[in-house]
Amino acid sequence: MNKELCILVCGVGERASAVARRLIGEGYATVLHQERPPRALRRRMCYADAWFDGIATLGGVEARRADRPTEFLCGMQTRQFLPLLLRPFDEVVERWPWDVIVSAPDHDGRPARSLANVAELTIGVGSGFVAGADCDLVIATDGLDPGAVLRAGDAPPSRRDADRLALDYWDVIAMTEGALAARKTIGERVEAEEILGFIGEEPVRAPVAGRISGLARPDQMAPAGAPIAEIATSDRAPIAGVSDRNKLIARGVSFAVEMEAGGWTPVSIGSR
Repeated sequence: MNKELCILVCGVGERASAVARRLIGEGYATVLHQERPPRALRRRMCYADAWFDGIATLGGVEARRADRPTEFLCGMQTRQFLPLLLRPFDEVVERWPWDVIVSAPDHDGRPARSLANVAELTIGVGSGFVAGADCDLVIATDGLDPGAVLRAGDAPPSRRDADRLALDYWDVIAMTEGALAARKTIGERVEAEEILGFIGEEPVRAPVAGRISGLARPDQMAPAGAPIAEIATSDRAPIAGVSDRNKLIARGVSFAVEMEAGGWTPVSIGSR
């Protein structure tokens, strides 16, 4: 296994964060990339806050915004934190010889860009990517085997709505445009109709009782109709750390990298 591989993980949402945390934990030189401001609600389950605050921690592993080349190189060389790059993707790809590029958006759908031929090994996480067209390998995120490595075709569509129903996640929707001035924090328990915060002078209330699993940042404007908070009514719904599903997805990415680096062909389950 070649731990000298340089790996770029695109995204700072839950999937990308889980993948990057796993890879750096296994000793790979791993870097995060997020060009635009992320809109994450479950901020205790990802590295999104590092984009704004310069640092974020997930399961004991730090991500730090690398505003200077020295910070980027320090993270790459020491493997003690994940550097986060904000520069345009094309520039990031051109200025460093990446061995592996992983794109792991939280929301499925057609990828914004093809990963074909931008690195020796490219991996798309979730449905929307097509192995052999957009990238070399696809990692399934749903179905009976999340984390399965597909060498041809695409992954099954996401069951996000079904998962949300099973775990009792409720979105809190902005009734007007504006930024949420929260009066609560992620992890707090609230009662139905309790005030979570305000958009301007308009109160934002919890639709149900439960734990706050997600909150929009106070420095981000949200359009009317957009989710600005999330309530978990089930005690088994994760609100911090890496979820079990994302652990399996991250393990699948790690397995694919290890097998490709070792010259082995990963088992392809469910490819079409």
